[in-house]
Amino acid sequence: MKSMNNYRFNKRVLNFSHPAFKASSILLIITVFLILYLTSCRKDVFVITDTLDKLNWSDRNYQVLNQLINDYGKGGKYFTENETPYTVLDWDQTCAHFDVEEAIMRHQLFNLRYKMTKESFSGLLKDNINGTTQLSADFRNVSLADLNQDLISDYNFLYDNYSGLKGTKTLEEIKTTPQYTDFIAKIPFLYDGYCATAGIGADYGYLWILYLFEGLTIEEVRTLAKESISRELANQLSKQTIVSPAGLQTKAGIVSYSYKTGLRIFPEMQNLIATFKSRGIETFIVSASYKPVVEIFAGIGSYGYNVPPENVIAMELATANDGKIMAAYKTGWVKTVRQGKVDAINLMIKVRLNRKQDPIFSACDSDGDYEMSSAFTGMKLTLIWNRVKGGDIGKLCQQAVNEMNVSTPRYILQGRNENTGIAIPSSESILFGMSEPQLLYK
Repeated sequence: MKSMNNYRFNKRVLNFSHPAFKASSILLIITVFLILYLTSCRKDVFVITDTLDKLNWSDRNYQVLNQLINDYGKGGKYFTENETPYTVLDWDQTCAHFDVEEAIMRHQLFNLRYKMTKESFSGLLKDNINGTTQLSADFRNVSLADLNQDLISDYNFLYDNYSGLKGTKTLEEIKTTPQYTDFIAKIPFLYDGYCATAGIGADYGYLWILYLFEGLTIEEVRTLAKESISRELANQLSKQTIVSPAGLQTKAGIVSYSYKTGLRIFPEMQNLIATFKSRGIETFIVSASYKPVVEIFAGIGSYGYNVPPENVIAMELATANDGKIMAAYKTGWVKTVRQGKVDAINLMIKVRLNRKQDPIFSACDSDGDYEMSSAFTGMKLTLIWNRVKGGDIGKLCQQAVNEMNVSTPRYILQGRNENTGIAIPSSESILFGMSEPQLLYK
């Protein structure tokens, strides 16, 4: 520390009579007294420097989101230390572009990364589901029994012949067989059919596709997730179609399955989560995908979202004593689909974490998020990624449009270009394969 003797406050050092000194001194004194006065009036003053980056948010959404953060984050008029505010975000098609659970389904499927026995696989296929015995007209009204018989026959062949199961053929060799092509077309065809058929629906389909993990360990699923996410982030965004082979005699006949390749990260959502955190607002992911899969994508130090695993609320499966996944849901845990997301928030956050208040914010994209984004009376704002959909989410999209001139809207719409996986600064979106932006479903 310098000695005070180095500072001689006398007329030989400082010329107090000089006009420039007088003017600057007066200004300095006024400024110091003003700062001291303000800080003495408020001992807990908190200087906020963290604000949301503009990126590709629409101008209005950027303003509304920042207002929410400024009002409810640290330093805001509604922030209280003993009631930490929190947000709930859907994952697939909301935090990231396209669907990670479907990406890992295809990665597992194309590479035959299964450990189910023949009996276990056939046990997953029901000829009658809630009284429904065929898929919808969009799926040719195909009989469940016929599809199931084809898939059982395919899997038995693959199980006996592929070296990754009980056979000797390499993956490259097995891919040349008609049974392989039939299998990789009909598994996702059945899954999509389940989700689109009245009486079966997504509640059944979302869970059924997870049961294909039977026999794997959670760590093996994590490995699958890392592989598929990294691959699809580097993959082009495109649409592909698989057609089952014409030369193979089957019960259900020829079917086709179309899918979109690629995953993309939304920097807007990464920055939103980071800004929430810096302002004392906690983020929870609430997803209908498998929890270990979402943990990999959303996790700390992985792909830039940095959400801790304990803040991921999602589907969970039962495991056997040896750590292997079973084709059964975790006992006592809710299915995080539609109303199940609300139930999961109430159980995991309000009850177990003793956070009695409602979430202040949600982000969503589909009917599966409708209840989570509309049931909490204390929720202040919901961000909807606009996929130009009808149904229940379409009702919320219409409300967002109706509130476009409201200073504090309950819902806001954010657009993106599905061809590039990049947000665009508007409420309209450009759907995959199209070039013109659209606002609402017609």
